[in-house]
Amino acid sequence: MRCAHHPACPGCPLMGQPPAEQLAVKGARLAAALGRFPHLGLPPIPPVRAAARDEGYRHRLKLPVAPSRQGLQMGLVDKRTGRIVHTPDCPVLAPGLRAAVPPLLAALEGRGGVHSVDLRVSALTGELQLVLAVRKGKLPGGADAARALMQAVPGLVSVALSEADPEGKRVMGARPKVIAGRERVVDRIGRTDLHIHPGAFFQVDPLTAAELHRLVAEGVGRASSVLDLYAGVGAYARMLAPGRRRVVAVEEVPAAAAAAREGAPPHLEVRCGRVEDEDLRKLGRFDAVVLNPARRGADPGTLAAVAALTDRVVMVSCGPETLARDLDVLAFHGLRVEQITPIDLFPQTPEVETVVTLSRGRPLLAWPSPGGRAQGPWADAPSGAVGRPTRAVVLVIGDPGEAGAVRGGRYRRLGLVAGHGLLRLDLDGPLVPALSELARQGHPVAGRHKPTDRFFAEKAGLQRPFVHVELAGEARAPLHGDLVWALEALGANERLRQRAGQAQA
Repeated sequence: MRCAHHPACPGCPLMGQPPAEQLAVKGARLAAALGRFPHLGLPPIPPVRAAARDEGYRHRLKLPVAPSRQGLQMGLVDKRTGRIVHTPDCPVLAPGLRAAVPPLLAALEGRGGVHSVDLRVSALTGELQLVLAVRKGKLPGGADAARALMQAVPGLVSVALSEADPEGKRVMGARPKVIAGRERVVDRIGRTDLHIHPGAFFQVDPLTAAELHRLVAEGVGRASSVLDLYAGVGAYARMLAPGRRRVVAVEEVPAAAAAAREGAPPHLEVRCGRVEDEDLRKLGRFDAVVLNPARRGADPGTLAAVAALTDRVVMVSCGPETLARDLDVLAFHGLRVEQITPIDLFPQTPEVETVVTLSRGRPLLAWPSPGGRAQGPWADAPSGAVGRPTRAVVLVIGDPGEAGAVRGGRYRRLGLVAGHGLLRLDLDGPLVPALSELARQGHPVAGRHKPTDRFFAEKAGLQRPFVHVELAGEARAPLHGDLVWALEALGANERLRQRAGQAQA
């Protein structure tokens, strides 16, 4: 489970396993994530498509650095020791990066204040782009030091600085700004040239990414108008633009939006802003929407807006768990899955990219469950059995104790999850007053408590209150898929998940 070249490195846990076994691990992860939502009735998942290459594929590294007796160290952090595992010749790095690391570290030796390195090599030109996350946003020596780095590292054409995380928890810094060399480098996916600014998202392997682009274009088909959300530097929008009437890209990072506009055809409109803040209805309807959110997925409001302006979506996801949750939301709004295609963009790791094509169908509002029907949570109501609730499972902030009374019922604590109480409520009255009583006692529902909402969203993908109706009359419903995943992500053991996840008569 460790890199064969660097036994302590946690970065490539599948290194050394045969390619077929690696693909099987990725496929099993995707199947498990989608399997939490059996009511979706998804088509069969084909085997994961292999990457074009399984070593030397990463064209970008983002790693912390730290001084040591052996010189400046760069690599991932070993969680057991808190120390950096020095991996200057990591086998997954593209040859251009591996060649650049030794002279870069030598040039940075003795320069204080550098927290991490973000180094990219263009597969098209071989040129290097460097972002240094520095404390207080300043590099000793300033622009002169940056120009010295460019002289010391062959092929380095751009040096930018970003503000390091003051707590040191995040590798990437904020607000990168070029202080020496070029503002952007150029790279290519397939036949599409793209302008990459410092810190921009770009596929780590342009060669395998060309297959990803082909799948997106295939999913979009002959659509005359296309909306590209979370567009980054416009990779999909620019690839799709030729031969179409209208293409609109929405991207929140100003430098990325500017790069997407550079050299774009007149019928490609690039809008700079957060997708979540855009009133997508004002853009009109589109024949197809490409949805490529970050690993955390899209929020339910955005997915509802997308479903209101198109009958066809091509979703690209690097997170199987958030993908499954988002497909559940889209199904509620009438966008049903046609095809699922997983592809390996990150060999030697468990990560898997998935392209999903959806088209207009019947909204999935409810489905059969033992003794009645069940529903999802996307209509501002709890997930679970349909009818008057008589038993519910809730996660509340803090620990309310092993048992207690609330208005209209009683609760028993099933266990603690990340320090918070997972409760089973037995009701002889309405659910809402019981939840309100718990909140008055200082234990509001997780997902409905602003001070902790961000934690639950980022740690567990929770985008709604953790409330599930287990029993409603004769109807019984096991725990909804997004809540099953939330418990797993929060560290609940298997026994506790089973207790919470199985509806009991």
